[in-house]
Amino acid sequence: MRLPSLLRQAWLLHVLAWLCFAVYEQSVLLFTHAPQVALLPIFLNYLLNAALFYANSGLLLPRLYARQRRALYAASALGLLVAYALLRTKLYLGLVPALHLPPAPVAYSDEDFWILSLYRGSFFLFVSLGYWFARSAIALETQKREQAQQLRATERSLMEANLAFLKSQINPHFLFNSLNFLYAQVYPHSEPAAQGILLLADTMRYALHENNEGKVPLGQEVQHLHNYIAMNQLRYHQQLQVQFEVTGSDQFVLILPLVLITFVENCFKHGELADPDHPLRIELAVAPGQLTFQTHNRKRHGPKENRAGIGLANTRARLDLVYPGRHSLTITDAPDAYTCHLTLAL
Repeated sequence: MRLPSLLRQAWLLHVLAWLCFAVYEQSVLLFTHAPQVALLPIFLNYLLNAALFYANSGLLLPRLYARQRRALYAASALGLLVAYALLRTKLYLGLVPALHLPPAPVAYSDEDFWILSLYRGSFFLFVSLGYWFARSAIALETQKREQAQQLRATERSLMEANLAFLKSQINPHFLFNSLNFLYAQVYPHSEPAAQGILLLADTMRYALHENNEGKVPLGQEVQHLHNYIAMNQLRYHQQLQVQFEVTGSDQFVLILPLVLITFVENCFKHGELADPDHPLRIELAVAPGQLTFQTHNRKRHGPKENRAGIGLANTRARLDLVYPGRHSLTITDAPDAYTCHLTLAL
């Protein structure tokens, strides 16, 4: 409702401006020449003036001049001016005498009146030009103010987000300090328990601080897998049967963080890892431009752990975003075994 109201206000302002201009001009003529007043030619005259004004400011300038079509604009404006002069000459020297209306205050020949109409039209043409430039400048300034307000709002939101981020770091720092304190207290009494606290701290630090949408050195991701396996070995008193084999060099190789751990977590969550004849096999192979990762575990048919993790669906979505068309994930869900095979084009 606000836009139609503004349009109505602008329309009324334009009508009022034209009325004031017409009254001013006609009052000057009345006081200087005191002719007889004929409303029809006066109305048609100002209708022609308004048509010239708005045709230039509303059509030619925005559609030609503003689009860098300057030569076409000049030709169109000249044609518009000539048409205005011809119509105004026909109005006063053709229609007015034919209707026996009061003539113009001063008698002119056709040629003189046509030249006078050209001068008159040039006045409205230049006024409409100034009006369009002024309106464009106001619109540009308004747009700049709005953009400045949006920029300030964005900067304020960014500052608030930074403050919230810094505030969110308090809890992780407190957690890591607490883990360091527990490590110092536990180490004299139980070295395995102290080692478990260190592994937990490293695992959580990596999970909390790495950018989930950026990339990290492959060596960090491999170390994270080793830490996770070591924590579970401590939990089950080194009874888990895990074979982790890495071939190729992980130097200068970047990978999406926390993507390989999903498949390893799934093995510990649902796999039977205590059978020496069927160990969990984790294989990572790095070749020039390609990474291959595979897990294979025997299924556990008894009760399964119910822990929340990143999840395969989330991992698939992240791989689709970061490695679109450059990855292959194959999952084989057999009755007694579960295999995941991931290939990434680096």
